[in-house]
Amino acid sequence: MKKLNLILLSLLISGLFISCASNSEIPTNLTSAQLIQKAQNAYDKAAYKESINYYQTTINRYGTDLSIYVEATYEIGHIYLRTKKYEKAYQYFSELKDIYSTASFGSLPTAYNKLADIGISQIPEKKYAAIIKNTSENTTSDQDSEQ
Repeated sequence: MKKLNLILLSLLISGLFISCASNSEIPTNLTSAQLIQKAQNAYDKAAYKESINYYQTTINRYGTDLSIYVEATYEIGHIYLRTKKYEKAYQYFSELKDIYSTASFGSLPTAYNKLADIGISQIPEKKYAAIIKNTSENTTSDQDSEQ
C-alpha cells in the first residue's frame, strides 16, 4: 500500500509541474466525466497533446479516486503508444501493472489491467527490449548510488 501511495503522490506532483500552465485554460467546474469526454473528443480529432492535457487535468483534479486515476493513466499510455512514444507508453502501462499488483481484488475495474497488458504487447519487440534494458540499467544504477 505504501508503494501505491508513493506512486500516486509522485505522479500527481509531476503532473502538476508538467501541466500547470495549460490547466489554467480548462474550466475548474468540469466533472471528471466531462474532462474525460473532452479528452476523448480531442483524441478523436488527433489532437493528442490536448487530449493528454485533459487526462492529466483529470488526474490532477480527481486522481484521488483510483478508478478515475487508472482510466486516465491508461488513456495517456494509449496515446503514447499510438504516437509511437513507446518508452512513455511503457511507463504508464507498467505503472498500471504496479497499481493492480498491490490493489485489493475488486477495488478497480479489471479492464485497465488487461488493456495495459495488451498495450505493452503492442510495443515492437526491439523497442521493448531496449526499454527493458534501459529500465534495468537505471534500477541497477539507482541501487548502486544508494549503497
